[in-house]
Amino acid sequence: MRMNPLSGITAFDIVNGWSEYELARTFRRYGEEPRAKIIARQVVSRRPLNTTDDLAEVVRRSVPQRQESKALARVFQSLRIAVNGELNSLEIALQAAVDLVRPLGRLAVISYHSLEDRRVKRFLRTGNFEGEVIRDLFGVRQCPWNDLTRKPIAPSQREQEANRRSRSARLRVAERAA
Repeated sequence: MRMNPLSGITAFDIVNGWSEYELARTFRRYGEEPRAKIIARQVVSRRPLNTTDDLAEVVRRSVPQRQESKALARVFQSLRIAVNGELNSLEIALQAAVDLVRPLGRLAVISYHSLEDRRVKRFLRTGNFEGEVIRDLFGVRQCPWNDLTRKPIAPSQREQEANRRSRSARLRVAERAA
């Protein structure tokens, strides 16, 4: 799961070392998993989990059968995000873009899940990740970007058929304010 195999924490460390509370928080925060507490409790009770199959089995036993695949995707997504610090990296890159993109230059960002897309949307609309509009003394919005895509651009049906992984991609474009 690590993008950089030399970096510190692993999914194994998280699954076998973090407390039930920390696991539930991670599954909820990064996977938006509604049954995060139940899954976390089961993970802790069945430790050690040595393989992804072990973890998958715990998740399957924790959710109704019709929700297995979504729950598995959410749990593994949350672990990947936690291991790689993906959201932090995205925020650093977006903040750096303010200094790197010239006025009237354009920034295009592709996000692959709602957590990323929400951060990108807020940043391009307000210039921060909280979504708070900042105004100067005269009430003028202080945002370094002009959002050119009110709604994200999704891949066409044809592209999704040619590249199944593109189905969750969302493109947002903004222009650097003059």
